[in-house]
Amino acid sequence: MSDTKNIILQEVRSFFKNLSWKKILTFLFFILLSSVFWMMQIYRQKFESTLSIPVKYVNVPDSIVFENELPTDVYVRIKDDGASLFKYYFTKRKDSLTVDVRDIIRNSSEKAIQGKNLEQFIRSKLLVTSELISYSPTRMSYEYVVLREKMLPVIYDGYINLATGHILDGDLATAPDSVKAYGSRAALDTLTYAYTTGDTLYNVSENNKIEVALKTVKGVRFVPNVVRLNVPAVIFIKKEVEVPVRCVNLPSNLDIRFFPSSVKIPFIVGKNRANEITANNFEITVDYNDLKDIKESSIPVRITESPDYIQTEQPIPSEVEFVLERK
Repeated sequence: MSDTKNIILQEVRSFFKNLSWKKILTFLFFILLSSVFWMMQIYRQKFESTLSIPVKYVNVPDSIVFENELPTDVYVRIKDDGASLFKYYFTKRKDSLTVDVRDIIRNSSEKAIQGKNLEQFIRSKLLVTSELISYSPTRMSYEYVVLREKMLPVIYDGYINLATGHILDGDLATAPDSVKAYGSRAALDTLTYAYTTGDTLYNVSENNKIEVALKTVKGVRFVPNVVRLNVPAVIFIKKEVEVPVRCVNLPSNLDIRFFPSSVKIPFIVGKNRANEITANNFEITVDYNDLKDIKESSIPVRITESPDYIQTEQPIPSEVEFVLERK
């Protein structure tokens, strides 16, 4: 195997030694020279080509809708030398046709660009050496209809899945809280609110401000169509308070005693408000009308008052015994 390898290497060396490098280099030089002359000929020769120039619309009023679909590109047939065509295809150029719609509406009675105006508009994006042969479309129409306007409050219509150990400390809010809706009178009359898309937000934690899109409505445009949702999620801690049981609707000639006389209320609260909570923020009641006719000596208790920014659990105990006495 080693002998075969050595033989091959010797043959390769012998081949390259016997080559006439002078002839090869001379041949390559003439190949290169002919390529240069060919490229120079291509650069000087005139060619026809079709360009696609994108159209960009700016300053479009929110209160209008176009009757026809606007062209997104203008196709231009030009004639120029090869060097210029290379510039079109291989050089980054700001060749977008920028149409200022607000300016057209304000300064022109004709809601279209055509004829010499359109031709001049296109030529402004071409090289001075380029010959304009044709272009399509030959007319850019901006016929529009003015829409009605209505202000609508935004409603978040999705679901929120909070991160582990978090609780909502307040109401959800959007910014802005209202948006403008543009459309026909018939379409706007059916709307009372602007709803967001019904997505579920997962693992929401502290200080989350999330962008959500508004649900699309046929024939209606919302401005803006995306709002920022503020989710007041905070880390929670567990606490409990002991609250006395109180009887309501008790006749004046009766007294009632509960055993035990107070119950514990476990709850979770945002850590930023934990020190604000005391037993005075809660109320545990039993209604006399619920117990006057029962034969049992115990009755369930109810939490009738608590802060709205906490989550309470079942009182401990959930039932108390009672004794009614006449005064």
